[in-house]
Amino acid sequence: MRRRFPIFVCLWFFLLPAARLPAGQLPDNHWEVLTIVYPPDRDLLVALGGAEKTLTSKGTCKVKWRKDAAALEIVIRNLPSVGEVGWAGRQYVLWAVDREKRTLNLGLVPVRGKDAKWELQAPFRVFGLLVTAEQDPKATAPSAAVAIESLLPTNPDLVVPVYRVDLALVPPKS
Repeated sequence: MRRRFPIFVCLWFFLLPAARLPAGQLPDNHWEVLTIVYPPDRDLLVALGGAEKTLTSKGTCKVKWRKDAAALEIVIRNLPSVGEVGWAGRQYVLWAVDREKRTLNLGLVPVRGKDAKWELQAPFRVFGLLVTAEQDPKATAPSAAVAIESLLPTNPDLVVPVYRVDLALVPPKS
């Protein structure tokens, strides 16, 4: 037992800074996105969490990588309308962000009331998700109006590589 304690303390000391959470908002319209390497042919459930104006919003995204595409099943609960949080005239858009800071507009979030549930595919194997409020639903880059971000897998015993990506967001228009 004596030998295990120093090893545990050493591992805890070195791993704690790497596992600090949450990612999220950075200065100058940047956002730190957690990108996950999805193992092939295995379902992985990832937590989704609300940002500053949507803190009570939560959800999950079930991801399965197979045959050059990630199949996503997304559920979001308690997402306030864009008008409730001061983003009138916008719609919620889902983005995939890969490790190289490439973004892909995955389309409008199909919100019904305060909830959304839908399935889609993404071409990335290593990615994180953001939901932003956009004036143009076909925007080519995510705005700084972040509503939801992907967090970590919900299974605490699962070990998969996770990367932090510093993504520049489109600044709000005056």
